[in-house]
Amino acid sequence: MVIEDAPDLMRLTAHILQSAGFRVVQAYGGEDALRKVKLQKPDLIVTDLAMPKMSGVEVIDKIKHDPETAHIPCIAATAFMWDQIASAASQAGCDGFVAKPFDALRLLHEVSKFVAMPPKPGARTPPAAQS
Repeated sequence: MVIEDAPDLMRLTAHILQSAGFRVVQAYGGEDALRKVKLQKPDLIVTDLAMPKMSGVEVIDKIKHDPETAHIPCIAATAFMWDQIASAASQAGCDGFVAKPFDALRLLHEVSKFVAMPPKPGARTPPAAQS
């Protein structure tokens, strides 16, 4: 799941992840994300921290304090890597950070710490090992 309030950044982030083979659920802001996370149960959340109405720190805090969603890794994507924001996000349960602007490889590297990279479309699976 990608949580972002800026449409251009949403498209960019979703494109990077989809190009790597991930299925992406898009949530525009914290309230939309909290509704969708209950229904979709994503494997990972990448959230902007600086959003109106509900910050990414608040979203992470709510996700991490709900027993149904507490296990979902959350990565904060922010242009403002101030110590106080990083500290608040960490205290809320944030599992990783990506500084904006980020490049595709940096984002994918951070995501791969928490979820396996999907096989490339059309890639052949290796034959099973014989016993």
